[in-house]
Amino acid sequence: MTPSWSRQQTSVNSGPVAQAYASPGYGALPEDEDSFSIFKVFGFTLGMLFSFQGRIGRAEYWTIGLIRFVIFIGAAIAYGSTLQPVNGELDSLVFMRGFVETTSGVMFLLLFLALTVCLYSLEVRRLHDRDASGFWLLIMFIPIVGGFYALWLFIANGFFAGTPGHNRFDTGHSQAAVFD
Repeated sequence: MTPSWSRQQTSVNSGPVAQAYASPGYGALPEDEDSFSIFKVFGFTLGMLFSFQGRIGRAEYWTIGLIRFVIFIGAAIAYGSTLQPVNGELDSLVFMRGFVETTSGVMFLLLFLALTVCLYSLEVRRLHDRDASGFWLLIMFIPIVGGFYALWLFIANGFFAGTPGHNRFDTGHSQAAVFD
């Protein structure tokens, strides 16, 4: 008879290809002995910002959304300060040409695209928490109606609680206990 402390525990997830599931849709990462690696931190951060799978609660939605908004405003101010007026005026042509003719414009455009993907991933995961498909975001591309829907989506995703318990969009350990 072997002592209980020396018995090796076996489970479905044991072995060299063990999988650990992080929060919503951040993907499966290999487990290591010290349970910390820079790859886990980097993967978790990318998943938190750009994943379209799983659910998030209102607290995470507001936190990431506000950080995203502050980064966008800072980048827009920084880009606007690099523009040079033509004949003493800054018009829309100078602003638009700056996107392709200057390095700061290209960098701002790339950051804008990344922040847009982040926005849509937040909205999709928040819709998942409310047990709705992310395809409902396509309504936002309909002229006039899309603007009203975007306002409604902001109110619903930002202030209404998600589906209690499990729903069809859950992933492994999809939602921390702190979120609704």
